[in-house]
Amino acid sequence: MQSQTQIEVKNQHEEPIKFSGFQKWKSRYKLYIPSLSASILLLILGQILSPGFASLSNIGNILSMATVLAIATIGQTIIIISGKEGIDLSVGAMMSMGALLGAEFSQGMNDKIWLAILVLVVIGSVFGFINAAAIQWLDIPPLVMTLGMTSVVNGFALAYTKGQPTGGAPSLLIQLGTGHLASIPLMVILGMILIVIVEVLLRKTRYGRNLYLSGSNHKAALIAGIQVNKTVFLTYIIAGIAGTLGGLILLGFTGTAQLEMGKDYSLLSIAAVVIGGTALTGGEGKFSGSALGSIVLVLLTSVLIALKMPAGIRELIQGVILLLILMMYSRAPKLRQ
Repeated sequence: MQSQTQIEVKNQHEEPIKFSGFQKWKSRYKLYIPSLSASILLLILGQILSPGFASLSNIGNILSMATVLAIATIGQTIIIISGKEGIDLSVGAMMSMGALLGAEFSQGMNDKIWLAILVLVVIGSVFGFINAAAIQWLDIPPLVMTLGMTSVVNGFALAYTKGQPTGGAPSLLIQLGTGHLASIPLMVILGMILIVIVEVLLRKTRYGRNLYLSGSNHKAALIAGIQVNKTVFLTYIIAGIAGTLGGLILLGFTGTAQLEMGKDYSLLSIAAVVIGGTALTGGEGKFSGSALGSIVLVLLTSVLIALKMPAGIRELIQGVILLLILMMYSRAPKLRQ
């Protein structure tokens, strides 16, 4: 029989922790605070340096450019969440190939867009599967495997096009990349739709729950009966498809296809994911955070352009940011184990 004192102690420990309204808000949205704060500061700085920087039209342009980068972060986000040092350096090559083959198979005609999409889905799936197979079955580190895959994908695109891109961007894609609906850029609307779709995939589906559990603790996920290998394979396949289709969107945004036109997106997508609050150790993060990280990076680049910095200096600054991210990566306690 329990004494009165024992019962009081037990009740004290079982009492749920109560949060105030502000604490609940802070706990739920703290992931977004750094990137939102940085975005506002960069916008103010840009307006001071270049009057008109914060105009609605310029903000629309910035958000459109950020949408392209955000699409590149879809695959990067889920791969990093999957854990086991997951990272994808082949995103940029996938996007370049998607733009080149999208122009090739569509031949600039609207009625052939679906053929281009089908081809890119198949090719993205195949390359994503190869990445996953090498990482899961041959135990090749994701960093090494996806870096090697970059050369393979670039070589494939070069061989297929013979170094001379043909075809063009269908008018529907160009309209999507540059058009507006009631003064709102269609790219911004597309970005908002993608945020909803990916967040639902991550938060409301079995795949999403398995992805977070696998990334947080592979062994515990296996013990819990989760098919970790299947989840990782699916993750890399989705990333491959997102990369090639992202190239198709890039084709519509720029209007032309060029060799290695997406190469910068590999490193930028990693930086955007980290700025958005996704843990490089896996198991934590949101795509909406990565989208905000994309806005921060595009704003940063725009501010540097407003400062009239040459392209070399801008790349230097981006490289420093990446270096800081890699330092965080190497110091992450779970990765050092």
